[in-house]
Formats: sequence, structure tokens, C-alpha cells
Amino acid sequence: MNKNTMTYPFILVLTALAVWLTPSLSPAQVTNVIINEVHYDPYVKTELVEFIELYNAGTTQVDLAGCYFSDGISYTFPGTTYLDTNEYLVVGQNLAHISTEFGIAAYGPFEPDKLSNDGEQIELRNSGGGRMDRVTYQLGFPWPTIGEAPDSSMQLLNPGLDNDLGGSWRSGTPSPGAVNSVLAATNSIPPHIRQVDHSPNEPVSGQIVRITAKVTDPDGVSSVTLQYQLVDPGSYISDEDAAYATNWTDLAMNDSGTGGDEEPGDNTFTVSMSAAIQTHRRLVRYRITVEDSVANSVSVPYADDPQPNFAYFVYDGVPSWSGAIDPGSADTQLNEVVTYGTNVMRSLPAYHLISKKVDVEDCTWKDKYGGSTYKWTGTLVYDGEVYDHIHYRARGGVWRYAMGKNMWKFDFTRGHYLQGRDDYGKKFDTKWDKLNFSSCIQQGNYQHRGEQGMFEAIGFKLFNLVDVPGPQTQYVQFRIIDEADESGATQYVGDFWGLYLVIEQMDGRFLDEHDLPDGNLYKMEGGSG
Repeated sequence: MNKNTMTYPFILVLTALAVWLTPSLSPAQVTNVIINEVHYDPYVKTELVEFIELYNAGTTQVDLAGCYFSDGISYTFPGTTYLDTNEYLVVGQNLAHISTEFGIAAYGPFEPDKLSNDGEQIELRNSGGGRMDRVTYQLGFPWPTIGEAPDSSMQLLNPGLDNDLGGSWRSGTPSPGAVNSVLAATNSIPPHIRQVDHSPNEPVSGQIVRITAKVTDPDGVSSVTLQYQLVDPGSYISDEDAAYATNWTDLAMNDSGTGGDEEPGDNTFTVSMSAAIQTHRRLVRYRITVEDSVANSVSVPYADDPQPNFAYFVYDGVPSWSGAIDPGSADTQLNEVVTYGTNVMRSLPAYHLISKKVDVEDCTWKDKYGGSTYKWTGTLVYDGEVYDHIHYRARGGVWRYAMGKNMWKFDFTRGHYLQGRDDYGKKFDTKWDKLNFSSCIQQGNYQHRGEQGMFEAIGFKLFNLVDVPGPQTQYVQFRIIDEADESGATQYVGDFWGLYLVIEQMDGRFLDEHDLPDGNLYKMEGGSG
């Protein structure tokens, strides 16, 4: 390297890997420069310490002069930049911050000023435009779920692995310019598992569900085992409950072309879940453990994933609903029961919260909690996707418990953010880590008629039409499964909790959705700022 090209005094980091850790390299790899570590979305947002680390896994020095990143970030290496064999090089977001945080010097700064928090393609090219390396990462399985606190980065398990496969990476303590903290010998690395899926995606009662996973290992795959857990209506199991750790049933997955497996020997392992398992309103969780012929094993989702299982929801569709304005009233117009058929009830998208009855009641009226911690745990199902082990609370300030029909706020786990849609079914560009429900009630003290969420929905729509960014909204029905029965003796008992308005959270993701630059958001309180 040419130290004169560095902004700070260059600290040479040269680490000779032990023989037992050094992979055998093919002739095409003898000068390989690989993307070896990626640090994005640091826990302290004001610390600009994101970086990409390169490693020369070859046997000869490489001249990086004129080499450049063509995707993910933009940066071109200056002249006389050399990377010796077994040497590391760091390209950073902010050179001063990286020097302070890690005590090393870095090349850079790169542009734009940050890596994507949800995943993107990073590509390194030589001075002639030829591709040197490419990594297309994402947040969450089959890639690591980079933790928030303490800080962690995405690191290659071994430089001999295919670094464009998620299973080749794990999350660990950032180690720029040094051996990865997760480094492992090639003969101790478990099988790669990816393309985990279940079909059909939204099963109904009595359907066989086929679960598949692609599993590969150079030492051969000796076993693939699925574990499943059944969560019945009214018997919710939180990941904090003792039952979560014990209530699992094992099933062997196979690649023999039998038992639902389509193609023998294609590395796609299959298990068929019995039709008897699929019952209306049941949540089915599953996870997979794989082992190779030399007893290296791993379970997925990985240990760093805040959602420690996959899941699907068995549902036969929203039923009809009957109700009156004021059941039991002497006024026949108020007590007249009207039935809304499935054609009406299924015209609005449904959000299902699966949780414990005691938690739902504590959240809505018993606890009267006024803080900002998401105290209660549940599972939210929307648009065929299961968002397991989310947390929730009541939403609002001093009026949080004043209106009878409360508002809700949900917090999603990292790597499993909500993919929302607008009223026309179009997906929003940015996934949400928070979800707000407005209760669509008639405010009793304003003498307005027909409010029911229209003030917000129409107001925000008008703002957006004139290019003044306002929250996106969506009308939905909210259903809560906290009891065994779907409906009860009165219209107030059962899954259906009424009409709600989804309102986009105003945070950094709001800025992304509305194509606004990074910055601070301020909320006016009390009409005065």
C-alpha cells in the first residue's frame, strides 16, 4: 500500500492465518480479493462507523489502483494501492469516526454516506471494469440478523467459502483490519441451509403443507430434521414461556423423491405436514436442524435472529358478522340486528393479533399503562405473513384510555419488518418497524359527524397529493385471537374488534418512503411546537 494516499497514518494489519484455518485455493483464486466483512446500521446512529473490509485470500500481492465499487457504495482506490496476501483493507463511512472507534486507518470516505440497512448488492470491479467480487446481502435469514446492541457486523466464516451465500456469514463483534471474530476452520463449518419455504403459503383446514429447504455441504448432509410447535386459539405460547422450549415435535426431512419430495438428490429436503395438523385459526411454528457427515450442525433461524422460528397460519377466511347499534335498546331501530356477509367482511384486509387473553385485557383496560415500552407479546398475521414474537401496547397520550375503543401500537422484530399496503393493495416501498392503529371512533366532545378516521386519512392524502409528505394510511379490520371460540353470545365477544386505520410511523423509514434526505424529525405538541 501507499501510505501517502491515506488520510490518517496507516496502520498495517497483516495476519498470517494458521495452517489449519487456511482453505485450499483453486488457481483462479490465487489473487482473490474478497469482501470479508460488512458493518452497516451501527447501534449508535450518530457514529458514522460503517465499513466494508477486503481481504486478499490469494498467494500474491494485488494492485488495487483504479479498482472501484460499482454497487452498494461508490469509491475508487488511488494509485499505488497494494494489498498483500493475507492482508486486510477497510473502506469506511467516516475516517475520523472509524479511527476513534476501532483505532485503525481506513480508505474513503465512500459515497453515498451509508449502506442499506435492509440489504443490497455490493460489487467490486477492477480498473478495467471486470468483476472482482460481489455480495448481495439482506437483513435476516439466510443472512445474519445484525444485532442492534451491542454492535455487530456481518462476517465471513472462512475466506474459502462462497461469500455470496448467506450461510457463509455470521454476525459478530466488528473486527476491521483483523481476523474475523467468527472465523472457523473449513472442517468445522455446518451445512448451508437456504430457500426454506412452506406451501401453500396460506393453508386452510385439512390441507397438507409441504415444507422444503435447500441444504448443501461438501462433507455430505447426514440429517435434516424439522421441529414444529402448534399454537391453538386461546393457548398462546410466548417465546418467554417454558412451554416454548419444550413443546416441539420432530419430523425427518428427506431428499429421496418420496414423502412429498419432488426430485431425489437435488439438495432440496422435504417434509409433508399432515392434513390433520391444519385446523382453522391455528399457528404452526417450525425450525430446522441440519448436520453433516462429520457431525457439524446448525439450527435455523440462526441464534442471532429475534424471531427464533418460521411459522404459518391456518385460516379458512373471515366469517360473517352480526351486530346492532344498541342491542337491547327499547328503540327498534337501534336494536335491529344487521348481518354483514363474507362479501363485506372480506372486502377489507384483516390484521390478526394472536396473544394471551390476560395480556390483551391488561393492554386495553386493566393495566392502564401510559409508558412507551412494548410490554405485551404476541403474533401478528397480515397478508399471509406471520410476524411472530412481536410486542405491542396501547397508543396515545393523555387520552390513551379515554375513548373505550383504544388505539394500538406494534413493534416488529429486526429483520422481520412489516410489508404494508395502501387501500388499493399496492405495497409500500419501505417496510415498517412500527405499526400504528387509529381506532376510527367518533370523538364525543367535538360534535363532528362521520369522523371515523377520515380526518386523518383524507388530510394525509391531500398533503401527499400536493407533495407535502404525510403518513400513508390504510383502512383495515382488526381481529384478536385470544380465546378458543371465534365468536360468542354477543356481538362484543369474538375475534372481530372493528374497523381501524393504519397510520405510517413518522421516523427514518418515513423519510425513505417519501424520498426525503436523512435528517431529524420534529413533532409538534399542543399546537405550539
